[in-house]
Amino acid sequence: MKNALRSIFIIAILAITFVSCHEDEYYGNWRKVSVLNGKGRAGSAVFSINNKAYVVGGYGYYFKIKFFNSTWVYDTEDNSWVEMDSLPGEPRKDAVAFSIGGKGYVCGGIGADGTYYGNMYEFDPEAERGSQWKELTKDPYPDGAFYGGIGFAIGDYGYVGVGMNDKIGPTNRYFRFDPSKPEGKRWIQTDAEGMAVKRFGGNVFVIGDKAYIMGGRHNNYRVKEFECYDASTDEFTTISEDMLDDYNIDMLFRYNASTFAIGNKGYITCGVKFTGEVLRDTWEYTPDANNGKGVWQMIAKFEGSNRYSAPSVSINGCGYIFCGQNGVGSTYFKDDVWLFNPDEEYNRRSYK
Repeated sequence: MKNALRSIFIIAILAITFVSCHEDEYYGNWRKVSVLNGKGRAGSAVFSINNKAYVVGGYGYYFKIKFFNSTWVYDTEDNSWVEMDSLPGEPRKDAVAFSIGGKGYVCGGIGADGTYYGNMYEFDPEAERGSQWKELTKDPYPDGAFYGGIGFAIGDYGYVGVGMNDKIGPTNRYFRFDPSKPEGKRWIQTDAEGMAVKRFGGNVFVIGDKAYIMGGRHNNYRVKEFECYDASTDEFTTISEDMLDDYNIDMLFRYNASTFAIGNKGYITCGVKFTGEVLRDTWEYTPDANNGKGVWQMIAKFEGSNRYSAPSVSINGCGYIFCGQNGVGSTYFKDDVWLFNPDEEYNRRSYK
């Protein structure tokens, strides 16, 4: 009788554990929604304007490595693609991008021959074909040429920083871009102390007037710091490591991941673990939970193939991931587009 009761008790515990894991694993839903009309690629820059995402540059493999400067626009309302004017500069990957006031901006990157770039470009989707891009020749990136940095927009400003600089290597500095200023005076350095840790290949999502930056690489080791930039105070702060004690640092921190924010929550998925493993687990961050200390929760895994350097944006309450790679070779560069909806019930077979 005791053995029978013990068995029932163990089964009940296992059932509770299974339900708990099931709820965490299947929160939210991923759907494949489109395929890029162009060749598969990774390391592209992406920005969004209204309900459209603009995918710029990147590189792929077609008998040899090929770099791109093309611009493709994806309309999330009808899942259609249109090729726009190409970026006027040299083909590149690992540039940064953001959008302000109905225009997109692309900065930095690295070319096929290893050249770093510091050019700043502006894209106007309303301009006539042939004149959609222009180089802001009087406003190059003030810290010099770089790649693998992090760019984002808060309010009427764009922010660009960190990355691999051509003169000093990984950097922790950040600069603010104000398109309303006169030419030649649009950049200013933010928080003179910069970030606590230098990095490139880092990850960011923006919630309100705060940017949350995590992961990346520095001197061939992982960056495990999780930092926040508050635009209202122009300060970087390191989020308490006490908050991270309950999480597996090796799982959460990565480089070249895909990130986006939906409402008051941030998301990180895919990317590369510091053992070299390419990932597809997805984490959700709620900054206001746990008495303001924030909470991470593992949710539905990305349903496409494992990948990294897949650009991402959020549009109309959903996250979008474009292309990416999981190795070197023609079959490893992806051309698919995935949507994440946190409000949909998990359905492994719901794709187009």
